Amino acid sequence: MHILMMIHRLADASPYCFFVHEQARALTVRGHRVDVIAPVPIPPMMDRTRPVWAKVVAGTPKSQDLDGVHIEYPRCPGLGDAGERLLGGCPYVWGALPVAKRLHAAAPFDLVHAHMIDRDGHAGMLTARALKRPFAVTAHGTDVLRYFRPGVTPVRRNIRTVREADALMAVSGMLMDRLRQYRPENGITEIIPNGIDLSLLPDVSREPGRILSVGTLTRRKCMDTTIEAFAGIADHFPHASLRIAGIGDQEAALRAQAEKFGLSGRVHFLGGLPHEAVMEEMARADVFVLPSWGEGFGIVYIEAMAAGCVTIGSTGEGIAGTIQDGENGFLIPAGDAAAVQQVLNRALANPQQMNGIRERAETTARQMTWARNALATEQVYERMLRRDSRQ
Repeated sequence: MHILMMIHRLADASPYCFFVHEQARALTVRGHRVDVIAPVPIPPMMDRTRPVWAKVVAGTPKSQDLDGVHIEYPRCPGLGDAGERLLGGCPYVWGALPVAKRLHAAAPFDLVHAHMIDRDGHAGMLTARALKRPFAVTAHGTDVLRYFRPGVTPVRRNIRTVREADALMAVSGMLMDRLRQYRPENGITEIIPNGIDLSLLPDVSREPGRILSVGTLTRRKCMDTTIEAFAGIADHFPHASLRIAGIGDQEAALRAQAEKFGLSGRVHFLGGLPHEAVMEEMARADVFVLPSWGEGFGIVYIEAMAAGCVTIGSTGEGIAGTIQDGENGFLIPAGDAAAVQQVLNRALANPQQMNGIRERAETTARQMTWARNALATEQVYERMLRRDSRQ
């Protein structure tokens, strides 16, 4: 198959969006051809209003070939939230459609697959219609948690994208549960979790009492909860330490919190780390903690599980479809410091009892590879194309 993927350029260290690239790369390994169009939004007066983003744009090429995937980065207007409310993904289409038509003329696409429902999904649907090709969309988290909130009617444009997509995929059951009501009864829907790259797991020794948390340092990640819980067990386990990897606007407050508890020497802020370094931290960690909310899935959880960490996630979030409380990890209410403290105490006080949980976690997570993700996605594509050929 020849697949056109669409996802806008993100301000991260990956070429455009690492989880989309990993899926695209895995599909090429299966023999498919994947082109990616990643529109790069240019806001007004970018150099003055968003200097950090201006550096990202300056460092983004017009196109590149990476790991067998061809990527195009057309520039388009960046109109922010106000522009999205008015126009949805139309600005992305203005940049992407001429590129899509050029690529399609050279080698026709079989289908269009957009990632994220809102701007990218709308843009992908319009592009697929222009090319007269079937359209698939994958929901990843923020697109659903922001625009499909319980008790709030989503904007019609997003409902239409979900309803009219030839196939709807979501990375967790929690996300699909919010979207299913907007799908036709005979619509193709599939839950396909993100994957992990097992080759990045290093062979290093675990350090007892080493607790790790990884994520942006924002309120949603509840790092303050983790520090408070660690403070509650620190005196009982003097060998224990807490390591926090990530950057964000809460860093100063979190450092002050650790100092307030007298834990400056035992809470280590690692800053932003390359992915390989994060994986090494996980392989050395005893326990992984992230009691956050608003998690559509959370790849860091399955990476930690695959590394053999006792992993603590939150109930009601995307990872709750993977972690079975007390079996292959633990689930606690998001932001509940007392609950995190209780699990930390149990894990550190009974290391032998945790061995079965570690083994089951590894078994669960090590099956969740990008190769498996690509196979499941390929099967959805095949169903789409069979249905399209009958119409």
